[in-house]
Parts: sequence; C-alpha cells; structure tokens
Amino acid sequence: MRKLLSIWIVALAGLTLASCEYDDSNLWNEMEEVKNRVTLLEEAVEKANGDISALQTIVSALQNNVYVTSVETTDNGYTLKFSDGKTATISNGKDGVNAPAVSVRKEDDGNYYWTLGDEWLLVDGQKVRANGLDGESAVAPQVRINSSSKEWEISTDGGQNWVTTGVVAEGENGKDGESLFKGVDATNSEYVTVTLADGTEIKLNRYDGTSPLFLIEEAPEVAQIVYGESAEFAVREENVAEYTLYVPQGWKAEYADNKLKITAPAKDLCHYDKEGTLAVMLVSPAGKSAIVKLELMAGEWVEEDVIRTLTFEDKDAKFAAYTLYGGAPIRNWSDLVDDAQYGGKLTYTDFNEDQYYWYDEGNTELFHSFATPYWGGGHVISNYVLENYETLPDGCNGWYEVQMSTPLGGHNGSANFAVHNGYADFFNSQIYDATLKGFEFADGVERVVDHMYVTNTNYVLNSLTYGDGFNTPATADTYVKVVAYGYNANEELVGTSTFTLCNGADHILKSWEKWDLSSLGKVAKIVFNFEASDDQKGSYGLNCPAYFAYDDVAVLFEGQRVFK
Repeated sequence: MRKLLSIWIVALAGLTLASCEYDDSNLWNEMEEVKNRVTLLEEAVEKANGDISALQTIVSALQNNVYVTSVETTDNGYTLKFSDGKTATISNGKDGVNAPAVSVRKEDDGNYYWTLGDEWLLVDGQKVRANGLDGESAVAPQVRINSSSKEWEISTDGGQNWVTTGVVAEGENGKDGESLFKGVDATNSEYVTVTLADGTEIKLNRYDGTSPLFLIEEAPEVAQIVYGESAEFAVREENVAEYTLYVPQGWKAEYADNKLKITAPAKDLCHYDKEGTLAVMLVSPAGKSAIVKLELMAGEWVEEDVIRTLTFEDKDAKFAAYTLYGGAPIRNWSDLVDDAQYGGKLTYTDFNEDQYYWYDEGNTELFHSFATPYWGGGHVISNYVLENYETLPDGCNGWYEVQMSTPLGGHNGSANFAVHNGYADFFNSQIYDATLKGFEFADGVERVVDHMYVTNTNYVLNSLTYGDGFNTPATADTYVKVVAYGYNANEELVGTSTFTLCNGADHILKSWEKWDLSSLGKVAKIVFNFEASDDQKGSYGLNCPAYFAYDDVAVLFEGQRVFK
C-alpha cells in the first residue's frame, strides 16, 4: 500500500505544478470517449446473452410443442409470448459492436445443436444440444468480452471456462452490431417464422383459436411432491377435445375442472420412478395436437446440516441484479471483475457515499463492501491469471499493476476468485486509520465458516522471491501469516485462526490450500490481518504486500429443510 500511496502523491504533485498552464479538455474528452465505448461494450454483451437466452427459449418451445400466443413489436425488436407463460425478447442489431455468430442447426436426429460461425460448437469433441434431453436442462452458452484482448469469448459450462471466438468486439462507428436474429415474420396465421442471422428459419406453431391450449399455471421447473402425497395445479384450457395423461412408473395423475392432480408413489412401493416426466397429449376439435410436459420428483423434506459454498462462479450467482456507482450493471460475479487490476473504474475511484460491494444473496449470505479506492483495502472479485510471477508483463510499471492475479486462476481450475488487500499495524493504524477487511453475514445470523481455499498472488510471490524497493527476499527464517478474527453479532471477538503463506524461502505457497476456519465457531463476521517475521517489516510497518487470494468459502447451515 505504501508503494501506491507514494505514486499517488507524486502524480498529484505533478498536476499541481502544471495546473496553471495545462489545458485538460482533450484529456477529459478522451476519458468520456473511453467511458462511452465501455458502455457500448457492456450493452453489447448484455444484448448478446439476451439473444442467446431468447433463442434457447424458442428452441425449447419447439421441443415441447408450445404455441406462440402473441408477437409484439418493440422499439428494439420483438417479444414473443408462449402458451407456457414464457417470453422471448429478440433485439435488433445496434451499438456498432460486432457480436459472435452464435446460432442453432437441426441435425438428422431431429434435435437442435448450437453453432458458432457456421461450425458446430463442440465441448470435448461433442456437439452441444440446444434442446435438453428429457428430464435435463438444455445448455445455453454465455459470451463476454475479454478486457485485455477485446475479443469475444464463449463459455458452455456456466462461466467456469472461457475460450476465444476470434471475433474482435470493436465495431466501426455507425455500423450496426450483429444480432443473432435477422427478423420475425408473424404474417402467417398458423405459424411464426424466426429467421436467424445465418439464414436458419425456425417455424413456431401459432395459437389461432383452433389448437389445443393446456397451460399449467405457476408450474415449477420440477414439481417436488412428497412420497404418497398429491399436488394440484390450476390449468387454463382451451379447445381440448381429447387428452391423455402419461406418468412415470408408480405415479398417478388426473385432470378435471381445470385442476391437474399429481400423486407421487408411496415410499414403500416395490417399483417406482423417483424422477420422471408427466406428458399430456392433447387434441383439439379441429384435429390439431400438442404435448405439454412437467418434470416430476418424489421425495421427502428432511432437516439436515448443509454446506453452502461461495464459488464466485457465474453459474452459482443467485443475487438480484444491481448497479455500482449508478451505472455499471452487476448481474453475475464476472461483472465485478474490474477492467484493470490497478486504476480501474470499479475499484480505484473514491465514490464517498457509494461503495464497491458484493453479496452472495440466497446462498451463503456473505457480504463485503469498501467505499475507498482499493489501495485502502478490500476484497475484489478477479479472474486474472499470470502464470509467470518472475517477469513483469510488458507495459507494467510495477507488480502492483497485476495485484489481482494468481498463477493458477481460481481453485480447482475455476475462473473467478477473490483477492484480499489490507492490514493494520502500529504504523498505518495511527497514520492512515486502517481498518481490517473481511466479510460478514448480511442477515446478521451467526454461522460456522467451515473452510476456504487460499493462495498467494503474483504480487506477493514476486516480492517474497526477489524482493523489491521496500521488501527483501525471503530467507530460511522468513514467515508471513494471515490471521482470521471471528466476531459474534455483538462485535465480540470469539476466536482466531492462522494460515501460513510463507514459511521460509523454500516454502512459499504456490498452490491452493484449504484453510480450516471451523475452530472460530459461529461468527457473524470474519476480518483478516497479517503477521510477519522482522525481515518483512520496517520502520513503517509491514513491507510484504498485504494480499492473498481466496476461493470456495464453505458455510455450514444447520437444520435446513432439504427435499431428497
């Protein structure tokens, strides 16, 4: 932190000396152009992922014989509404940003598979289905723009791993960005034609008043029904002359007076399917047919202790979308990764009353925030990987500019992780009023944090291995430790736990290792500080960079109701 402080002081001094003669209007114009460009790229990513989601909804409608009930023209494209209550919002191309050519194509087996640039999208050499197998959810790709290469990247595993598409996300001014959709034709009374950008046409049956309509109101993704018990669902029915119910083995279903009653098999039944699909075959007076499906699961509610894990991966994000600083949209964990490791717009601006924060809402309930620039301490989300901690990347003025990176990525090869910065000692506690940084349970409930995984950042590895302007290389007697302090809801210290980052020059942590925090007991908050040998300290306190990376924070939830 002292490195960064000295740089800020020099920079401010330079501005002060030149302020009488320097015209900064061009600088501000350039900053505004960069800001507008970043906004366009963010909007392009949001639009592309929205189009992919819409395309998956359309393919799912094909698979399940769902009707289009209406087509609405919007300012930005179209909104299709389906008889199962779902909607698909299709956007027009805009924003002057080229998007990757994601599409779907029908194979000889009758299923649709994702394509990228007219080629099959492959994972481990296999095509990825756009319509799921019975009882399974379809996989929808996600896209993003790499902040360094400016190329579009694609993920097929919920954001854990990303590969480049080779498409640069820098469109020309005035050029419309590519949309996944070319257009929608709703002029035919029997079907709606959706044309994709690559020319692929998808025809969706239209509800015209003569087709059978059987909409299960408020149907869940999976209907969980206790063994031997029943669940009822309201149904909106139109034009049904005949229907047939098909259920998994051991299940029962009956329909009357717009009520669908489903009964799970008894637990002691000899033969039954614990999971399966209810299918309703429908025929209208006009002879038109349809199939409606509902996924089923039999089980029982039990109370048991459950471990929930904060992974920082997009596929596990359950929190409600929000914005930071009145503009940056935060929809998943990757949106909290700054576009620069040092000096970025999310983590290095003092917004006074506003703050950088994250909240694992609906999962572990862990929360963290900081309102001052990151050099003052905090926990940021990162996905920066720098395999070589020995050589500073070209263009960097110091290792502090890659302070959010590890040589490994996240734990177990995942994409995202968190990086802690900050400490308090005899010097900075008095001079800088430093406070210890950590995380807490936003709902105020005391829980056991069972463990998390920890490793060193590149910044720390380089400092301990080679030393720097403030620090000396580690010797056989060097140690650097992180101390966790657990507090209860009354702000009382209830326990401490220590983790070693360096135990001599030959034992500097370079892998993800498990830190058992269960000895702290039930806590409402955990904060972190550093302990170090004398060679890692000086007249102004700690010389070793006060950073460490962590991932996969496991929290124990006692007595949770679980359906199983």
